Amino acid sequence: MKIRHTDDVSPVIVREPGAKNVTLRRLIDTPDGPDRFVMSMFEMEPNGATPPHYHDWEHELYVLSGSLRITQPVEGHEHPLRQGDVAFIPRGEPHGLVTGPDEHCRLLLVAPAERPPVNSFFLSDEAPQHDSAPSGAER
Repeated sequence: MKIRHTDDVSPVIVREPGAKNVTLRRLIDTPDGPDRFVMSMFEMEPNGATPPHYHDWEHELYVLSGSLRITQPVEGHEHPLRQGDVAFIPRGEPHGLVTGPDEHCRLLLVAPAERPPVNSFFLSDEAPQHDSAPSGAER
């Protein structure tokens, strides 16, 4: 059994192409021993974004606090989410996460521990950006 507090897990700046003002904490990761699922907590500051992307695995989101939008770049849709909302994203479905100028969000993401060959396809050429390093964040 592994028990820890989120404050004991250092945030890491998300560095994928097009990421902006997003950190993650790998709350339960493969070095901890899971063989089915891993859990991460994402924190998105105002004007934050995960780049539009898709991958070979599904995942689920649970909004802990704040609000954000899930984008579907191919369809041109946005879906607003707020505290308490959940979302299922099927494998292969292009998506991204964004916050507006007055939004901040914390969410849990659950994904398979053993993924098919790890292929994430980012639909952005922009360099990752983080306006201010959160305290304790690895650079």
